[in-house]
Amino acid sequence: AAEPPGRPRFGWRSPLSYRAKPDPARSHLLPPSMSIGHFDASHSAEALSILEDEGQSLLGRAHKARRELVEFAFAPLLPDKVARKLVERFPEGALREGVVGFDSFARSGEAVLGAFGDWYSLLVHAAEWRELSLQLLASLSRELGALNFELSPLAVGGYLELACQHARLFLLLGSVLAGPDSKGRLAAAAYCRMHQLVRLSEPPGWLDVSRFIVEFERPLSRLQADFTSRVRLRVADALVPLSPQLAAASDPAYLRSEAVLSPLCPPPKLPGSAAAAAAAAVPGGSGSLRSGRPSEERSSEERDVAHEPPPLLAHLGRVRLWAVYGFLLCPEELSQPGAVELLVAVLRGMYVLPVYADYSILPHTEFEAEAKVVARWIAKKEDAKRFPGLIRESRLAAFRHAPAARASARASLCTKLSLLLSHALDSPTSLASRLPTLVATLQLTRAEVEWWVSHAGAAPKEVPLREREALDRSLFDPATVQALLRYACLLRRLVLREAPVVASSAGTRLSVARLHVLEELLSQLPREKAALPPRAELLLSELPVHLAAAAAPDAQLQGLRLNVLRLVYELSAAPCAALLRRAEALRQLLPELHRLSLLSSAIDQPQRLVDEACDLSPLFASEAKFMQAVYAGALSARPSDCVA
Repeated sequence: AAEPPGRPRFGWRSPLSYRAKPDPARSHLLPPSMSIGHFDASHSAEALSILEDEGQSLLGRAHKARRELVEFAFAPLLPDKVARKLVERFPEGALREGVVGFDSFARSGEAVLGAFGDWYSLLVHAAEWRELSLQLLASLSRELGALNFELSPLAVGGYLELACQHARLFLLLGSVLAGPDSKGRLAAAAYCRMHQLVRLSEPPGWLDVSRFIVEFERPLSRLQADFTSRVRLRVADALVPLSPQLAAASDPAYLRSEAVLSPLCPPPKLPGSAAAAAAAAVPGGSGSLRSGRPSEERSSEERDVAHEPPPLLAHLGRVRLWAVYGFLLCPEELSQPGAVELLVAVLRGMYVLPVYADYSILPHTEFEAEAKVVARWIAKKEDAKRFPGLIRESRLAAFRHAPAARASARASLCTKLSLLLSHALDSPTSLASRLPTLVATLQLTRAEVEWWVSHAGAAPKEVPLREREALDRSLFDPATVQALLRYACLLRRLVLREAPVVASSAGTRLSVARLHVLEELLSQLPREKAALPPRAELLLSELPVHLAAAAAPDAQLQGLRLNVLRLVYELSAAPCAALLRRAEALRQLLPELHRLSLLSSAIDQPQRLVDEACDLSPLFASEAKFMQAVYAGALSARPSDCVA
């Protein structure tokens, strides 16, 4: 039936039966050249960069909106019966004028639109971002060849980080939308009905938003359905080969080693890594290509590269999150060999999974499913039967042993940061050559602080009471966290103060030393270059020109970094897999591209570089869990509390 003119009925078109076709004009996030549903390797790199920035912005907005909705007093704007009818009849039913309190609600027109407009706008943008993110992740799952994190941390890390960001955003939004008393659902329904009354039409995007709200009443189930049917995240392919290195890097004794994250000596190789294999296979242990350049120049370059920490160590905190979120999103990946063992090893180091700021979930609880569900996840019957017991055991092991291990890691990091700070103060020009070590240490610091914030005071009810009472609370003393924050702030301030010196040194290294290395690698690839995709060959030929211009005053290198990212995805795509297997120079080129990207950031955006490495701003939004806890007792703390 036709709707009465001027009196549109609420929800008269069912969003549950709505199936919109992809429309390139919908997205304001991506350039027109990257239409929805179509990404090639280079476009994937650019889309990934755009979507990750937008996703981080959405996470901040979602956290702010969640906090405001929890604290918002709905009663003055929405009488009880009006609020109940809006939620009960969502999204199909209409709120009739005869409902008690309707007149009071109708008089609050602009107040309701103003109160819930930002929330509705966030849902519109999140629904659009979700579609783009899923399509890009599905495209990357198909396009990428072997997911070798050691060889290509930019490609594999970007792929898994976007999936992790996707999960965190919609778990955070789902926490406001889930349940019959959902304040998020009520706010959206009230906004739509008031928009009909005041503007005489449904708000733009209402069909997508209402369907999104209904689907995310159970957020994790919806996420799993999306990733199972549309993405098929390859988390096991990417992370299971890292299991030996992850176990070694998680050992507190490894981080206590003087050579780890030291500005003075190269770090020990992680067991099972490609670097360890190369060191064992090549006399002298470097495994790098030789050249005709002077030995002093070559040894200086090789020495700087040798001081770089292993890629896994620099991303250790994120790798743990990628593993747990990845298997949560796509639990069918647990059927892959070694996947269950990897998940259990990671879960033995945490019993709380941070989502964003002060919101977190209990990972072990999310993996506790009925036997028939576990049987769908894990094909082998024996492994499926053992899985629930392994999850329970890992929760208890995490509660018993993880606090002591992470307290030791925080104490070791205090020592590492202190040494880095002293070395940088003595020789500011060395900051460029030790930039990978500095960034890796700051990233580890951020991961340890985030772990402390999410676990301090947390005690899952599944842990026996006697275990909770026996926990040594001194392991969560804030003294080491205070020291980590202080050292991180001092290093950040030093990098910004010495930014001109760092930029000059980094520009010289890019335009001279790294350019020589790149040209040397390219000279080994005449046959392979001819077999590369045309766009990859073009990007490779232009790269030396970009590097030669890096030392120019006020150089802007965003184009260089984007081309590096494009090239990384071109070389990591499936068509180049055979070339990578047989060309040693091409395998060495991928880590070199990562090195160039990091070094270029020190030239034109040093502040963003250090801010991203040690960004704890989401935690500052939670006074109870962070600000008060960290600075409680700060005046009475002794310096000896902050060291091992």
